[in-house]
Order: sequence, then C-alpha cells, then structure tokens
Amino acid sequence: MDTSRDLARSDPWRESLERSRARRESVVRSQNRTQLRWPTIGPRGALALRPRGLAALTTLAALIAAALSAGGPQASPPTARADARSATLGGAPPRPRAAAASPARGCPQAVAPAGYVNPLVGAVVKPERIDQGVDYAGSGTLVAIGTARITNLASSGSGWPGAFIEYRLLSGADAGCFVYYAEGVIPARTLWVGETVDAGQPLATIVAKWPTGIEIGWGAGVGDKAYAKVAGQWSALDDQDNRTTVAGRTFSALIAALSGPPGKVEGSPDAHGSGPGVH
Repeated sequence: MDTSRDLARSDPWRESLERSRARRESVVRSQNRTQLRWPTIGPRGALALRPRGLAALTTLAALIAAALSAGGPQASPPTARADARSATLGGAPPRPRAAAASPARGCPQAVAPAGYVNPLVGAVVKPERIDQGVDYAGSGTLVAIGTARITNLASSGSGWPGAFIEYRLLSGADAGCFVYYAEGVIPARTLWVGETVDAGQPLATIVAKWPTGIEIGWGAGVGDKAYAKVAGQWSALDDQDNRTTVAGRTFSALIAALSGPPGKVEGSPDAHGSGPGVH
C-alpha cells in the first residue's frame, strides 16, 4: 500500500480550517434568520450602528452620566426620563404644555372691609374712571390691602404703560383674590415674588404726573392680566367708550368701604354682564 500518495493528498490543517469556516458561516446564517442586530466593525475598527440604535446608545450614556453626577439614577427628573424613553423608541420628545389662561378661581370680589386697609391711605390721589379696575392720578405710596403673597413683579415690559405688581390676598372675605397695581408705579426695592406681606405694608411708589396715572383692581393671576380682561368683561371697544366692568365697580366699592376715594363712572355700564360669581 502506497501511503506516501495518500499523505500528500491529505492536509489536516486545511481541513480543520475549512471546518472552522463552515461553523462560522453557519452561525452567521443563524443570526440572520433570527434578525439579531449586533454592531459590526467598520473599516477602521469603529462600531457601525443603525441611526435608531445610535440614538438609543447615546441617550443611555447621557442618562448614566447624569445619574453618576447627581448621586444616583433617582436624581433624573421625570421630564428627562420621558424624553429619554421617547428618544429610545425613535420618537420626538414631548413638548411642554402651556398653562390654560383662566380667571382666578375662588375669588368672591366681596365688598367686605373687615381686616383690610385702604391701599391709598399713604397717597394723595384724584379718582378717575372705572374700567378694568379704577384709575387715579396723584402721588404717594400704595400699600397692601391685607395679608398677601406677591405673585408678579414687572418694572418694564409688562404689557401696561408702566410697571405691574400683583399679590394674592391670604385673609379676609376676599382671600384667594388677586389685586394689581399698574402703570405709573415703582415697586418697593425689597419686594420679591413669593414674599408674604402684611396689611398696610408699602408696596409701591406712585410716579407723580405719570401720563396715564395708575390703575388698581382685581387681578386674574394669569400673567399681567386684569380679572375683567380674562373674564371677558373688557375689550378695546369698551376702552374707547369708557365702559365700566363688574370687576371695576366691585373694586371701587371696596375702596369706598375702606374710606378711600371711589372711581368715576364715565361711560355706560359694561355690556358683557359677567359678574364675579362667574369663574
């Protein structure tokens, strides 16, 4: 038997290599059938990921980094977690929803002076028309009607011809109501949003001879809006006709009950008829 010819034809190393290659190809075919999406190695050794997979990996890395810097995963805010989950799923992050504008609720606009102070006690003023609130011209200091919390301060860019100050009453018959001082007023230097003030505490200085004077009245707790505006009691046409509003008249009556000068009715009553009981 000539074994030298059989050994020459047989190459054990090559046969082993071919068997290994066959096994690798079998594994690849199996992965393709089960649609496993593993990262592949690019030309220079870089991981090649699909766009969605890359976004998910990037988001995961950002969450891990934020958790480590803040002391743990529980530090991630709900919004960030929602955005990350949306990005991982391939969707756009949710957009924040703006708060719906609505008049202050739970505000009776009652003419009940007990526990309240005339806001004009430190001023010398001339009463003018009743519109969204009550207009005055003069000088001096405006004080808080009652115990309240400052909710809005704007020295400029308020939407009014001047400044805007708003606070929410915390006591008395009108607890829950917002009160605003606007136009020719300068907020007290130490005043800040969130501060609790006492009845009679100075809040603003009236600018003498301000072109539009000042206006005070019931606020809405919505931006720098008056209650009458947000409640639909007031429009540009009403302004031209000098019409009064329910909110303006009740605030004027409260000033009078506090021994202050009420406003003047220069035009017809409001045509909308929306009283303080409609919120």
